[in-house]
Amino acid sequence: MDYTETEEQRLIRESVRDIASDYDWEYWKGRIEGKEFPEEYWADLARDGWLGVTIPEEYGGAGLGMLEMSMVIEELSRGGGQGGIIFVLTPVFGGISIQRHGTDEQKERYLPAIADGEMRFCMGLTEAGAGTNTINIDTSAERDGEEFVISGQKMWISGVENADEMLLIARTSDLDPDDPTHGVSMFLVPEPAERDGISLTPLDVEVPWFETQYQVDIDGLRVHEDRILGAEDGGLYLLWDTLNTERIAGAASAVGGGLRAIDLAVDYANERSVFGQKIGGHQAIQHPLADAYAELMCAREMTYKAASKWDHGEDAGAEANIAKLRSSEAATKAADQAVQTHGGNGFSADYEVYDIWQNSRLLKTVPITNEMVRNFLAEHTLGLPRSY
Repeated sequence: MDYTETEEQRLIRESVRDIASDYDWEYWKGRIEGKEFPEEYWADLARDGWLGVTIPEEYGGAGLGMLEMSMVIEELSRGGGQGGIIFVLTPVFGGISIQRHGTDEQKERYLPAIADGEMRFCMGLTEAGAGTNTINIDTSAERDGEEFVISGQKMWISGVENADEMLLIARTSDLDPDDPTHGVSMFLVPEPAERDGISLTPLDVEVPWFETQYQVDIDGLRVHEDRILGAEDGGLYLLWDTLNTERIAGAASAVGGGLRAIDLAVDYANERSVFGQKIGGHQAIQHPLADAYAELMCAREMTYKAASKWDHGEDAGAEANIAKLRSSEAATKAADQAVQTHGGNGFSADYEVYDIWQNSRLLKTVPITNEMVRNFLAEHTLGLPRSY
């Protein structure tokens, strides 16, 4: 991998930093407290073309790669607030999934609207009874002529209230023990919050976020066959491709959030005086921050490697999982040390660092637990026996 940043990539960072700098912590607190989508922020990202960073130019995008998207996400997260993680729902679940696996008609319908910021996505995947084991999902889609009738329940679904489309994962054939990956399909469901056959129950979640988490109950939802993404019964392998990019994007967001925590801790340590001297001059402050920064830089390199391999069409599964593992742990450590550097102020609503810690800590559990990442690496990379 060439570690030299190109002039184009440097300009990408500068442009994204400019956008992030226009939205301070007070702006994001307002969105979180009011559960309001950051419309102005979204519009600025669309105006400057960042929502379509990986979408081909023929569909109105920038035609760049996952590496550049990772840089965009990192800089937005480092700029403060929740602008980085916002990328996972629409540019990844919508944009990348469709540009990789959609029909020509689906690409024409969706990709320009995603690039322009006119369409937002969520994904309906997780189920209470399946968790990480997607093969065991119970949501079923039974064919009725040219339509499918879908019933089931999804849990912990983000952003449904703001989504124009849902990437919904359902089983279209019974589970075959001899071929368990067969029989799962992906559907593009329009206006999920308003469709007959879908009901939403808000879930009470402590993590500060501007969108709500939902239990999504589906009963008799009818979807036309032209809304299958990819092949009927063949969606699981396509889903893995999407989930690898989700992990890369999440890793980039974690790195950016961790660096934001370090930035705030350094600023505070350079300003705060105790017993007549700046606390930043004490090694008890310096060394933990230096360690946290070093770990974030290592996580960033693995994130970039995963993105670069994905861009070159190589198998990036191991790197995407390692990036997710290391970035979530490094970001949580950095945010924890930022809280400690702030002392009592680290728990004050007037400072940002505790919210960064909560969001960073979440990434050790979602979109997949770090324990399952370790299981994957042990089995598929190290060649150890399956442990679960």
